[in-house]
Amino acid sequence: MKTVVLLSILLVAPRAFAHHSFGAEYDSAKPITLTGVVTRIDWSNPHVYIYLAVKGDDGHLVNWALEGHPPNTLRRTGWTRSALKETDAITVTGWMSKDGSNRMAGREVTLPDGKKLFLGPPAQ
Repeated sequence: MKTVVLLSILLVAPRAFAHHSFGAEYDSAKPITLTGVVTRIDWSNPHVYIYLAVKGDDGHLVNWALEGHPPNTLRRTGWTRSALKETDAITVTGWMSKDGSNRMAGREVTLPDGKKLFLGPPAQ
């Protein structure tokens, strides 16, 4: 029995330590809105990522990574795998990454048909 408990702890522990808080990664004082074209969607745990090509001020495309809720949470809030596809033009609101990279915590996605879905939690 002790072996089973120990193995369970060892299997769960890396996931628990790998998870991060909003405040550790993102800046709630820096909201951002992006409009661009979806280049990839990664429906995996612990968070879904949407990758977006956004036209920069200089006219060049800039690639962004948008972090959202886990897949199961998104399904419960209305998302399906077919709700969004590569090449869709979308608008996303959220918060900038603290490290200045082209990453953001996504909050709300406006789909091509105008429907809005939550991608992640409000700022914390």
